[in-house]
Amino acid sequence: MRTNFLCFSCNVLCGLRMTRRVFAISDLHVDHPENLKWVENWSESYENDILIVAGDVTDSLPLLKSTLLMLKKKFDTVFYVPGNHELWVRKESQRASANTGSMDSIKKFNEIITMCEVIDVYTKPKRMTTGEGQDIIIVPLYSWYSTPEEDLDDSLYHCGPEPEDKEKMNKMWMDNHFCIWPKLDTSRSKYFAKLNEEHIKQYDVPVISFSHFLPRIDLVLPTKEEDEAVVKERQLLSLPEMKLQRQGAFPGFNFTRFAGCKVLETQIRQLGSKVHVHGHQHRNRDRIVNNVRYVSHCLGYRMEREKGLMWGLCEWKGPKQVWPLS
Repeated sequence: MRTNFLCFSCNVLCGLRMTRRVFAISDLHVDHPENLKWVENWSESYENDILIVAGDVTDSLPLLKSTLLMLKKKFDTVFYVPGNHELWVRKESQRASANTGSMDSIKKFNEIITMCEVIDVYTKPKRMTTGEGQDIIIVPLYSWYSTPEEDLDDSLYHCGPEPEDKEKMNKMWMDNHFCIWPKLDTSRSKYFAKLNEEHIKQYDVPVISFSHFLPRIDLVLPTKEEDEAVVKERQLLSLPEMKLQRQGAFPGFNFTRFAGCKVLETQIRQLGSKVHVHGHQHRNRDRIVNNVRYVSHCLGYRMEREKGLMWGLCEWKGPKQVWPLS
């Protein structure tokens, strides 16, 4: 205790301030060697900071564990929620399971949450103190998307300008091949939303919430400012001008079928979140809607980064700071 007091006093006397910021990132996809290397090469300057990882790290349980442990070495505290890729069930994950029965996506989700508890990665709300002495609470929100066939009222589905081929889209969407669902008494989006209910309340300090999936349909398309940020990213990468495409812009596919759910937005508003972080769409966002700042800072795939679509990565060279706001 004496040593800590002396160190603290020295920092104050020398005019130094211990930083304690909140950073966020999603869609690391470290199954891809170039992505894993990118994360490994992050700066070591985050040792006092907090990291939010908004899902889609990997579908491999051993790789997920080793990646989270690596992030814990770089950051003081790590928060995390699974994305859709984590709930893919392959032979490897079945072998890694401690369960005796056959693996499904819900069992795998529960196994991931248990693993995170063991290694001290937070998947439940926790009150934190920033470097400025301000308390905040970080609230992970479990989630899934709702397709229009499963629950139209909760779906973010919006009929696009192009003709849709539902059969083709379902074949293209890999969750339909790798996720295995037990019989549920409600939709998948509402199943996961129910797991959040005990934590959905008003808090006496600023709330930063995060989910993997999108909570609002208007986050799918970019604002003018976000399109301009892509142009800037391409300039930083010395790339020529290009005509920007809308999200999910190729014939016969509509991303909004798989984007997220409305119940997430309801929970965000009930929490009174100041900031909400999400991922999933592999397009970065940063905007304020009705007094909530929505941030998506995805690593995505190399091809997307090489096109400059993951704007902000050149600036931050890692996760993006989301708190303090200034």
